[in-house]
Amino acid sequence: MKTVAKINPEKEYENAKKLIELARFQALDTFNANSLDNAVDNLITTARVLIEREESRRGKTKPPKESRPKGRKKDELRSEVKKLPSERFHNVEVREDIIYPHKAPKCPCCNSIMKESGLFDVTEKLEVIPKRYYIQRNKRVKFNCGKCHGAIVNTLASPSIVPTSNYGDSFIIDVTLSKFCDLIPMERYVQMAFRNGLEGLPAQSLIGLTHHLADFLNLVYLKIKNEVLSSTVLLADETPHNMLEGDDTSNWYLWGFFCEVACYFETHNTRSGDVAFEFLKLSHAQYLVTDGYGGYGKAVREIKKEFDRDIMEVHCNAHAYRYFEGASSPWKEEIEPFLCLYGQIYELERQRKEKELTPTEQLELRRKMLPLFEQIKNKCEEQKANAMRESTYLKAMNYFLNHYEGLILCTSNIEIPLDNNLSEREIRSPVVGRKTWYGTHSKRGAETTAVHFSIISSCKLNGVNPRNYYPWIAERILQGKEILTPHQYSKLPPSG
Repeated sequence: MKTVAKINPEKEYENAKKLIELARFQALDTFNANSLDNAVDNLITTARVLIEREESRRGKTKPPKESRPKGRKKDELRSEVKKLPSERFHNVEVREDIIYPHKAPKCPCCNSIMKESGLFDVTEKLEVIPKRYYIQRNKRVKFNCGKCHGAIVNTLASPSIVPTSNYGDSFIIDVTLSKFCDLIPMERYVQMAFRNGLEGLPAQSLIGLTHHLADFLNLVYLKIKNEVLSSTVLLADETPHNMLEGDDTSNWYLWGFFCEVACYFETHNTRSGDVAFEFLKLSHAQYLVTDGYGGYGKAVREIKKEFDRDIMEVHCNAHAYRYFEGASSPWKEEIEPFLCLYGQIYELERQRKEKELTPTEQLELRRKMLPLFEQIKNKCEEQKANAMRESTYLKAMNYFLNHYEGLILCTSNIEIPLDNNLSEREIRSPVVGRKTWYGTHSKRGAETTAVHFSIISSCKLNGVNPRNYYPWIAERILQGKEILTPHQYSKLPPSG
């Protein structure tokens, strides 16, 4: 197909118009029929290019959200809908009061005073007690010697996260989780505290508390790193992290390395593949799942060169799918078969995850994906020559063909994920946080960010509430007990 630069739309239009007029009076010969086909094809190509360029300039129009009916689901009986809050929120405390009238009512039939029946009309409402701050005053007993009067001995202070601070452990943890778990800027936290009756909190001092807590939890951070390093399948991604001051380089990056049970973050002032190399050389990784960024490929090659160790680079099928989906507006008919085949691949993956299958049966489902991948590859090779240069359609096919070997590795091993969605999902909170507070003001702040996001993301990955884990692990460290990661914590019995 000709490129747009070689197409004269006005000339093609006039040519097509003349041929259509001629066709009104006589049948077109082969030469004129082919000329008309070429003119129409060129006009269609020009229209598609203009549509694509306009979408690139304005951004794609989003389709309207599908309206969902409210209330009960279809075919769901009213009796099956849980209305009471106690039935919906099993872990919430229930406070029960018995409500009496000011005086016993009179019977509407005989006008006599009524007595209690022992029955109740029960209603429930979900209520909340706003956050309350309080000061814990500890008076430590002093002892003196009644015999020689030569010494005074104080009762030792209870261990705490920051022994010299005026802020208690529960406050330090709440400040930290409000920022890194709930993504609330510190200035907003100060305003919220003011509305709850606590006036005069210094935001800068609160930020310092998050640094102290990161230092306190550093051993947890290192254990999470070891969990990731010990995995044979690693996932990786990176995102910009603004260094507002404190370093000559303002464009820092938050690097994330993930496995099935843990998330580990590091901050660096470069996006070079050297960061991935330094991490991978310590790991037991046999597979590395990425989005195709060249820095990871460089790291894998350096590992092979320096340590003669093979790490297979696995590429993300979600990225390949999104490339096709992104080209579907101006190239809808051509893209539809690719999206349909990817739909079948992800349907097989859904069955593998949801059905109770043995590893052998799961691998069999994965192997059924390979013919579908081959169909996509064949279609790309057939249509690539006819695709318009620099179009999103051609870019989608090139991405798939260039990363084909890495995209199909998942068909040979059920431990290899189909895509890199886990790392993209876990890196989303740091991205939202970056947009909320714009960046960090120091290298220490960048390190604190990495520590807390590693612990909090690992909690979420293992279904652990960070607001339960942080107080628990802090008390455990203060008592000198064994440090457990969020994954290890999730395996404890409920009373553990």
